[in-house]
Amino acid sequence: MEFKIAAGETKGYADVEAFIELVNCLSQHPLPEAFGLFDDGGDIYLARAPGRLDVMGGIADYSGSLVLQLPIKEATIVGLQRSNDTTLRVVSGDANENARLPDAEIHVSDLVSEGEPISYESARAFLTKDPGSAWASYVFGVFLVLMHEKQLVFDSGARLLVSSDVPESKGVSSSAALEVATMMAVCAAYDVDIENREMALLCQKVENLVVGAPCGVMDQMVAVFGESDRLMALVCQPAELRDTFALPDDTAVWGIDSGLRHA
Repeated sequence: MEFKIAAGETKGYADVEAFIELVNCLSQHPLPEAFGLFDDGGDIYLARAPGRLDVMGGIADYSGSLVLQLPIKEATIVGLQRSNDTTLRVVSGDANENARLPDAEIHVSDLVSEGEPISYESARAFLTKDPGSAWASYVFGVFLVLMHEKQLVFDSGARLLVSSDVPESKGVSSSAALEVATMMAVCAAYDVDIENREMALLCQKVENLVVGAPCGVMDQMVAVFGESDRLMALVCQPAELRDTFALPDDTAVWGIDSGLRHA
């Protein structure tokens, strides 16, 4: 069976079209973990979120300042299919390039204790105990935050495929792109309606409370609201998009890799 677009559109993004081709060729993927990830009979929900380049002010994100950001063409795409069991499984198509395990798996019940979502502290200890699969806390943390903050109950599991060309550990928001793309896919698959600003704030909770990284909300706001070739004026507290501006025709913005890794 070949998967085809049933609703929505690729908006001309070549990486989305390539992701659809990837889904249809998983049996030929070099990662054996990707074989049989998706069932032929179920819908797959795709979501895309870009990385971002700091043009002005981003170092003051934590203090809530006004910043100017530019979404980049590199993005993270997540494909999600609901399953008939209670397993949450995520496979990263580019894991081998980033020295981490290619897949991770937990059960929905791992995020629940005595009928209630486990604490964020417990989730952080559980999801990050293995350094090789700690990256999946950005994905599984989305489910836990929705359980805590939106009182969602997940009575079924899901299979997720992640593909990203946002450079990791380079300060261009690879983690926010992963969180936002995952939450968009989860909300679509489970028919959850969340306004964009709230989605950015919920994704910040994933990073702050589950992963344990004390970031501001700038990265998540750009990943949610970002538009191609438009600068974004953001106030980081209380997470307010002021306006977007087209780059002048004679202007280009370049990001130069310093060779240093961000942690």
